[in-house]
Amino acid sequence: MLDSLVQLVDRFELNGWKVIGLLGAAMFGCRWLVQAAASRQAGRSIVPPSFWIISIAGSFMQLLYFTFYRVDSVGIINTLPPFLISGYNCWLVFGKPRVHPPK
Repeated sequence: MLDSLVQLVDRFELNGWKVIGLLGAAMFGCRWLVQAAASRQAGRSIVPPSFWIISIAGSFMQLLYFTFYRVDSVGIINTLPPFLISGYNCWLVFGKPRVHPPK
């Protein structure tokens, strides 16, 4: 078991693409901490706009990693839907014109 761990550490190689992939994965995972903190502060379950921004950034970085470094169709297919859905939600939050009811 220890030999396997030593071999894994010996084979670990950090490069720019891996940094992008790891940062993307970290951002994508940490968005839940942002959501939990916002919900705790509000006293109810909410999804703050920052959740969607972090989701887009993290999934975009992972898409870059899977597309250009790993060339991994499973990773691309796994990452593309969250990227598109996060983009749609950002459009709803930030880009969609707000319609104010008449007074």
